[in-house]
Amino acid sequence: MVLLPVITAFIIGSIVGSFLNVLIYRLPREESIWSPRSHCPHCKKMIPWYQNIPLVSFFIQNGKCAVCDESISWQYPIVEAITGCVWGICFFIFNPLLATMTAVFSSILIALAWIDLKTMMIPLSLIISGTIMISLSVIIGILEWKFVLWGALAGVAIPLLMMGLTFLMTRRQGMGWGDIQLGLILGAWLGPWDMMISLFFAALLGIIAWLSISLKKGFDRNRPLPFAPYLVMSAVIMLFLGSHVGFWFDKFLLL
Repeated sequence: MVLLPVITAFIIGSIVGSFLNVLIYRLPREESIWSPRSHCPHCKKMIPWYQNIPLVSFFIQNGKCAVCDESISWQYPIVEAITGCVWGICFFIFNPLLATMTAVFSSILIALAWIDLKTMMIPLSLIISGTIMISLSVIIGILEWKFVLWGALAGVAIPLLMMGLTFLMTRRQGMGWGDIQLGLILGAWLGPWDMMISLFFAALLGIIAWLSISLKKGFDRNRPLPFAPYLVMSAVIMLFLGSHVGFWFDKFLLL
């Protein structure tokens, strides 16, 4: 049955999502991701495995710690559900090898985007992890090295151009260097044309988000807005949907 591997992938993805929550919490705090074991951020009590089942435990415990009864952030089940869905979709539309590599790469992006959303920072360790996945994909033949190079060039050059234009018009830095590093790995994975499309939609989503926040909280031209969540969202959609125009342009570049 087609649904069986998809359901299995969703379960595995939700488990990966549970680990991503550890990364999201600990990396900005520069804490070890291996020890101590998962614990309540309020009472610091260790969480036994049967109270740490992705998605299930949160709802069984009504979103509260079993020890101190403090509320648990909705971030945890949301990240687990998103990661599970991404893994399920990957194994539904790709062959097993490509699905595995895409799912792992997407998981790195999810953690990276969520950290940027919460802290306005992009951990270098996640950029390095994404670079390793791209290198492995080239070695095993999933990505073609010319495709990767052209994509990486577009992923760096276009955001740098956007940063420069923003500075000329506003005299402030519109992007962080972490966004440039993110553009590097996304461009390498997507290729130049899909990367350009992703950047366009990411900028559009960012503008919509900024306007929505401004309507609610008042207009402030200096209000910072993390760019990685919108870029990752656009990039993951492109990973799944692709671009027929980008496909033909990439074929042309590889001649």
